[in-house]
Amino acid sequence: MVETHWPELQGKQLRYLDDAWELTGTVDVRDRGELLAVEAKQTDDVKGETATLYFGVESPGDSLNPGDLGEHFDRLERTDDAQYLLVKKARRTYRYELQRLAHE
Repeated sequence: MVETHWPELQGKQLRYLDDAWELTGTVDVRDRGELLAVEAKQTDDVKGETATLYFGVESPGDSLNPGDLGEHFDRLERTDDAQYLLVKKARRTYRYELQRLAHE
């Protein structure tokens, strides 16, 4: 596990399981880069609960190198079926699908 901070990710918002979440920019890169654990704060609740959103790489074996992360957040993307976090590096874009949430 490698923890990093992506300033470009901080403050981005998304909806998941009928709640609104604001990402903090803190990211744990796990499972050899195949899983991103992103810290978030609930924005549509008075308590402002915190949670971790887990994004898994769309194509196993095609993931970030935890030893060479840098700050490469590209964008959040939403389709009818899923939400994605895209990470862009030279000549490659990695697409991570939001898979689950764990309350802290």
